[in-house]
Amino acid sequence: MAKPDSDESLTEQLARIARRDMSVFPKFYDATSGRLFANILGIVKNREAAEDVLQETYIKVLNRAHAFDSDRGKPWPWLVLMARNTAIDRVRARGRRANLDGEKFLIAMDDNDQPPVDETLATHGEGVRAMDEVSKYDAACTECIRAAFYDGLTYSEIAERENLPLGTVKSRIRRGLKFLKSRLDR
Repeated sequence: MAKPDSDESLTEQLARIARRDMSVFPKFYDATSGRLFANILGIVKNREAAEDVLQETYIKVLNRAHAFDSDRGKPWPWLVLMARNTAIDRVRARGRRANLDGEKFLIAMDDNDQPPVDETLATHGEGVRAMDEVSKYDAACTECIRAAFYDGLTYSEIAERENLPLGTVKSRIRRGLKFLKSRLDR
């Protein structure tokens, strides 16, 4: 039998939740809430707000479980991304930016309607594995992707921090993600 928080178990639980089988929800919550809460608390920096965001995240899970596709990714990155984005939305709604290790924590968006860097990486599984693959390709691409994914900087903020033209930052991230996709799709 799979561990309650294994990819296999969570995938099955999400499928049952998508079919509106709520009998599995307490088990799903117990298996995931601790890790999700820790991630959320790291962003919102307030226990009460983190509890609210966790609840909002699970409401989204209930409403969006049908959209989870195990062929495109694993359940943990999908859940963490949903929780992270909900937490960032909460921080933005309060009218200020959260700080994580002294860096602004925002999603890097592309002007050409490309998905956020964090969504692209999360779709392919754990971010550490993804960054390991990118680091094999090009150090400059790796640094830009790391700044977007881990530091949560926007393209403009990366360009300013690295003293690079905005187009160069976008190109490096695009090249790195293209390489990453080719490596992880094998």
